[in-house]
Amino acid sequence: MKKLLAFIFVTLFASATYAQEINTFSVHQIGVEEPVQIDIEDIDSVFMDVQDGTQMMNVRLTDSSVSSYSMSGIDYMDFIYVERGPQAVDLGLTSMWATYNLGASSPEESGDFFAWGETATKTVYTEDSYLYYKNNTYEKIGNNISGTEYDAATSQWGYPWRMPNRYEINELMQCDWKKETMNGIDGYSVTGKNGNSIFLPAAGYMNGTECLGADKYQGYYWSSAVNKDMPSAAYNINFKGYDAEWSASRFYGFSIRPVRDY
Repeated sequence: MKKLLAFIFVTLFASATYAQEINTFSVHQIGVEEPVQIDIEDIDSVFMDVQDGTQMMNVRLTDSSVSSYSMSGIDYMDFIYVERGPQAVDLGLTSMWATYNLGASSPEESGDFFAWGETATKTVYTEDSYLYYKNNTYEKIGNNISGTEYDAATSQWGYPWRMPNRYEINELMQCDWKKETMNGIDGYSVTGKNGNSIFLPAAGYMNGTECLGADKYQGYYWSSAVNKDMPSAAYNINFKGYDAEWSASRFYGFSIRPVRDY
């Protein structure tokens, strides 16, 4: 019995500290079709005692209430793991694309804006405020920053999420793009050959302290690739012409739609 109790505590702790999952503790009772399900976040402690000669498992919740179960009536206990955060959509391309932008919590939300190579959002997007512009020169931080210390997607969401490279944004541009409005937000539905799709909101872009273009169906999404012929600029997806070969000054605040490998 002590081993069972120890197992419960260890498993609960391990589950609760795994940031990418919401965990549910399930108690399956003999003769009862539906299990009792308790969100891990609502559990304060689990303990055993004896009540009227019967060994009981007790679950104390954070509201101080206690649910008790006879050990002889328990068939088994398990945990349900539900992924939390962005999902990866298979569009039939080289990599899978996230369901929403970095800094967002749903597909239609704009999320945060990032200067190329910076891993935190800010309020002013100018050449002078750009972290890698010093002494009138754009510092070289790599031709492809995907998955590096300069990748905002990896920094914010962790491995295996990363910024799409130039090849991957070119692949995305070959999908079927269709104007769409989702929950009142304009953008594009991008559908792969396998029929799966993602929604990219027309979030505009940040220049100085202003967000521009969102009201004109414009969206700009960074790739991880710098323009080698113009090191002050990086390639991106541009709603104005769907041209993945277009590059823009690195100090602008653009959206990022992360990708991950299969």
